[in-house]
Amino acid sequence: MIALIINAIPAPVWAALVGMVAIAAAWLGGRRSGSVAARNKAAIKAADDLQTAKDARDEVDSISGDDVSERLREWNRK
Repeated sequence: MIALIINAIPAPVWAALVGMVAIAAAWLGGRRSGSVAARNKAAIKAADDLQTAKDARDEVDSISGDDVSERLREWNRK
């Protein structure tokens, strides 16, 4: 019964269906790679922000007194 239905559908219709499936697969693949790239970019930015914060802490640890307040003001201006 199923074979009869499949044989009743003309070849150009099958070709159109295959083309639509290929377009949908390419579109979904592009969306996925875009979201992966966005996630990687966010992870790199977070790591950079953490490194900047660590550098600021290390620099503040190396100074004392009124210099700390001045250095923190400089870091906040950047």
